[in-house]
Amino acid sequence: MPTKIFNFLKAHFKRISLLQISIAIVYLWFGGLKFFNNTSPAEEIAKDTISILTMGIIPRETTIILLAILEVGIGIFLLLDIYRKQTIIVTLGHMACTFTSLLILNEASFTYSPYAPTLLGQYIIKNLIIVAALISIYQSSRKA
Repeated sequence: MPTKIFNFLKAHFKRISLLQISIAIVYLWFGGLKFFNNTSPAEEIAKDTISILTMGIIPRETTIILLAILEVGIGIFLLLDIYRKQTIIVTLGHMACTFTSLLILNEASFTYSPYAPTLLGQYIIKNLIIVAALISIYQSSRKA
């Protein structure tokens, strides 16, 4: 039985790129943190951003749980390579929403706007790497 599981996992992970696996791990890790109060460095800025974008309709404590579910779900789907193209599109939408923090919460994102990001701003800006990797994965899956 363990050999069958190992062979399945070996074959599965040969099909997906290291980029996809690494993005999945980041989503699982960072999304998982959001299930627990005050463990994610992005918790407050995420709550503030979602609150502004939804005009406060969704309670702040609910938004962070919904975000955690979304991020962990993205991580699982990427890691298991389920609905790859659709997952990438959803993930790119999520990334677009993360960048709104730079615009609507400027004071939390920059010490001197727009060229001196705070640590939180850097945390958001580094998502450009994830966006580029997602586009690369999407393009390679179109060729397959």
